[in-house]
Amino acid sequence: MTAASVRPTVRIDLADPGNWHQGVPAEELTRLRREAPVAWNTRSDGHKGFWAVTRYDDIVSVSANVNAFSSRNGVISLDDFDTEQNDARRTLLEMDAPQHMAMRRITATGFMPKAIAALEASVRETAKGLIDEVLGLPSVDVVSVLAKPLPILTLCRLLGVPEERRDDMIRWSDLLIGSDDPDFIDPAVAAYPQAQRRLLPFGHPASLDAFELGLELARARRAQGGEDIVTRLAHGTCDGRQLTEREFCNYFLMLVVAGNETTRHSISHGIKAFADFPDQWQRFRSGAVDPKVAADEIFRWASPVHFVRRIAVTDTELAGVRICAGEKVALYYASGNRDEAQFNDPHRFIIDRTPNPHMAFGRGGPHFCLGNHVARLQVRVLLEEMAQRVGSMELTGPVDRLRSNHIHGLKHLQVAFAPPAS
Repeated sequence: MTAASVRPTVRIDLADPGNWHQGVPAEELTRLRREAPVAWNTRSDGHKGFWAVTRYDDIVSVSANVNAFSSRNGVISLDDFDTEQNDARRTLLEMDAPQHMAMRRITATGFMPKAIAALEASVRETAKGLIDEVLGLPSVDVVSVLAKPLPILTLCRLLGVPEERRDDMIRWSDLLIGSDDPDFIDPAVAAYPQAQRRLLPFGHPASLDAFELGLELARARRAQGGEDIVTRLAHGTCDGRQLTEREFCNYFLMLVVAGNETTRHSISHGIKAFADFPDQWQRFRSGAVDPKVAADEIFRWASPVHFVRRIAVTDTELAGVRICAGEKVALYYASGNRDEAQFNDPHRFIIDRTPNPHMAFGRGGPHFCLGNHVARLQVRVLLEEMAQRVGSMELTGPVDRLRSNHIHGLKHLQVAFAPPAS
């Protein structure tokens, strides 16, 4: 190998949620792309360090090289877990071939474009109602009134979850994703020893409440049937056998969280971007931009997932740097979506950006987001309906960001919507 003998290093700890709380550390990520696109991130909290991969092409390379980089031992966390803990927490995200494809196949047809297209009418009616409720008010919290309800109501219909459980699903998702944020501290956590929490997906007992709902729905589907995603999951098989209870529960929980969080935060960041760049909103309203193109720029701009993780399964080399078997590798979508070598003027929100090969849903390899068509549908429809009803939007308060090293989230965003000029 010709790998460098001196490890290039990150100047801040990217695993520290505090370094993301006020926004993406764009200055450091830009420096890393330029000077050290594969850099070692040391940790001082007892967990092992990891390699931060920040350049677009290198992220794609690692994602596609499934023989050298495995997903099995953690994707959404930079912490260390033993084999028992990894097995207990395993979802579709933490699987390699052939298990990953066999499990993905159980629900894949329900997420194909034809199946998702059937949701458009209901998504549009929901979007119309939500927008009409906020017009004329002096200020609204976009996260609460638009970004949270639209994806969760869509998800309820897709999974077959009763709409009256939507608030539970939002609450569970907040707790599971926001465990590093003081606003989401849950007193119930104290009742569970750390060793027990480390066996739970996302390390939080709220997952147990989601499991209870999932199993209740599965029992009903097995008795009565249905056409939704939970029905597919309840009757799903892998390697000729029915899913175990743990496999079902973890799969269901992944759908609840992943199907909600990324779309929610993309909507929030998209509305903030239009408030920050009002010329882009007027350009979109003029009809000059394909809504699908506009949606893709929102996903790139939002980059709702900061990173995904892999583990090197063999000694290898990336961008001239030697990576040893067993070392963690974090792929920073937050950086890849701002890579100057891939995107012209990447720090500017350009609503008609083409081409736009963003990696908000992943890029390269088998783990491309299962629900990408659902997310695209919701954002496109919301934009189309907003263009008819909203003339302009303006921020009316400070941006309240989620404290997380993994999710690029907004907790609150106060906005005033004005109807089109008559």
